[in-house]
Amino acid sequence: MRYAFISDIHANLEALEAVLEDIETQNIDDIICLGDIVGYGANPNECVDLVRKECSVVLLGNHDAAAVELLSTQHFNIHAKIAIEWTTQTLRRDTKDYLTELPMKAAVDPITLVHATPYEPNMWYYITSLEEAAFNFQFFETQICMVGHTHIPIIIVLDSQKELYVHQDMGIGLSDIDGARLLINVGSVGQPRDRNPKSCYGIFDSDNGDFSYRRVAYNIDKTQQKMKKIKMPEFLISRLEDGR
Repeated sequence: MRYAFISDIHANLEALEAVLEDIETQNIDDIICLGDIVGYGANPNECVDLVRKECSVVLLGNHDAAAVELLSTQHFNIHAKIAIEWTTQTLRRDTKDYLTELPMKAAVDPITLVHATPYEPNMWYYITSLEEAAFNFQFFETQICMVGHTHIPIIIVLDSQKELYVHQDMGIGLSDIDGARLLINVGSVGQPRDRNPKSCYGIFDSDNGDFSYRRVAYNIDKTQQKMKKIKMPEFLISRLEDGR
């Protein structure tokens, strides 16, 4: 089976459509979404409709939860709060109902799936250091855990000698790291933050154990014009062209 993993779309329809078009060229069997379909962007309903149609597994992200009032925005920054308020007012009733029912955790053998962390996924913690990664390896039993949330693609390896390190290549094969376990952030479709403005998603082939990233260009200007029209904060608009 070949799986495509998408995450952190954030209501960026142009990015999502471009990624789905690219996925069509990659001989993919299933598409899995790790959450944060909405928030920040101008097309929350349309993005949820597409994810609902195309993805076999969909998880709840913290922005999804906040948009349907399952999570307080007290710890969100001011830009995110403004975006969530607009999103909540804009979502259709059926879209809200769909988001409300999404799980926070799932599994596709040999992979654990969460939006934020395998440790207490409902608390929306971040994995931004090797120390945090080491802690989280205790809370999944599969060989691989796929996450989103930080918008930064990274592959963290816990090898057979219990050594922890960041894998530097943009892909990895399980056959090359015998006995190792992986914590993989699949990056962001709609708001990359690794200084590369192209959308990011991941592909895993369960037959040969290979994982790789794909970067996809999209019409950033069109997305930005939509965001300006609905008066999103300038910071949220400008960051898309910088990938930050």
